Amino acid sequence: VQTEGTATVMGPWMGRRRLLLKVAKACIVYAIAAGGATGVISFLSSSNVWPATAPLDTVPRRMLIVTTSASMLGSLAGQQPAVAEDLKRRLSEKILDKLPSGFIAPWGPRDLYYPTWMQGNWHVQAVQTDYLAPMGLQYVGNSGSTPGMAVQTLKEQQSRLGEKSEYDLAYMLSKSKHVLEDRKFNSAARINAYAGRKVVKRVEYADVPGNTREDALKNGDGPEDPLLTTLVYFKGGAQKVFVLGFQSEEQDSGNVWRGSQSVRTLFAAPGTGANPLVVDEEVLTELRRQPNGSVDARVRLIGYLNPNDPLFFQAGNKAVTIADYSLQFSRLAESTNATAAS
Repeated sequence: VQTEGTATVMGPWMGRRRLLLKVAKACIVYAIAAGGATGVISFLSSSNVWPATAPLDTVPRRMLIVTTSASMLGSLAGQQPAVAEDLKRRLSEKILDKLPSGFIAPWGPRDLYYPTWMQGNWHVQAVQTDYLAPMGLQYVGNSGSTPGMAVQTLKEQQSRLGEKSEYDLAYMLSKSKHVLEDRKFNSAARINAYAGRKVVKRVEYADVPGNTREDALKNGDGPEDPLLTTLVYFKGGAQKVFVLGFQSEEQDSGNVWRGSQSVRTLFAAPGTGANPLVVDEEVLTELRRQPNGSVDARVRLIGYLNPNDPLFFQAGNKAVTIADYSLQFSRLAESTNATAAS
């Protein structure tokens, strides 16, 4: 793969490059806002994007699942669960260490549980408010980039400040009586919104060790309740998103909720002859319930290098990109009755 500015050139894939770049960035560029399944940081041009170690020439479902699972587990061995940390502080600081991830204790929460007042369907207006490169420009473009390319990438991201995107999101009550994000619905809604057209063909939940549908049913969850890993198919590619760790806290008598998810996203396009691309990030969300029932939110997407990047050790597990967003949630009329009791 060669990087040219913010565009990626992949030989025979050139004819569909512009559309797939837009889709790929939509997959990463805000697909996990407000606790979703993937993140906001520029995908194919940012330094925290690097190929996985296993080659991938096509994207059949079984091959992508096996390849990405092996890549995920191989780089997470030996990591410990995240220690509870002041999430409010992480929403404002510029120098951030990566939280430990990769182990979800079987005796604790099995997913990121949202407050009861988030249950239902919402219309969201999201605006990007800031984009930072706290470790310097050398981490903005990948190792094949020139300083000029890094500057161009940073300017492109910062040029999006103030842009508004709109889409609907859903949060559901699981069989075990926890409010969870509807990852299948929300992944498609965000990606389509940021691509500017309908590009998602389907979204599926994927079994991974420690979080399978069989495990969920044994734990009292329903057959349609969300799993931690999603597989998103769109024309010309696919992405797999792993939630590797999470924590949450509440304040102000439960009217303020903060949650953090550690996420790894892998993106592959058929016929490229390239390895899947890997993005590691933390998705930090703050939700504030308003007296009129609406919700004001902040989302911070924190990008890190993964072990495949040659600058990984130099970065020292520090955040290399930070994208901040402001969101407004307005409850859709059809979901009012479902949440009135909360």
